[in-house]
Amino acid sequence: MKEKEIPEKSPEFDPETYTNPILEECYRIKAEISAQFKTPAEFSAYLKALEEEDKQDRKKYVPHDPSKHTAPD
Repeated sequence: MKEKEIPEKSPEFDPETYTNPILEECYRIKAEISAQFKTPAEFSAYLKALEEEDKQDRKKYVPHDPSKHTAPD
């Protein structure tokens, strides 16, 4: 019976200190929003006000049509 080879661990990779840059950016954005808005209701009201502002400026967005989405094979 053949023994399985164990891949060598990368010497540069340390799981204790690894940080994902995408997650770090998400955490930064979340902290900024949390600092600006004390409740989810305040944030929701802010987003609705932006939406109304866009309507007044006659900005139109095309809604996403899920029926045109094709699933990957």
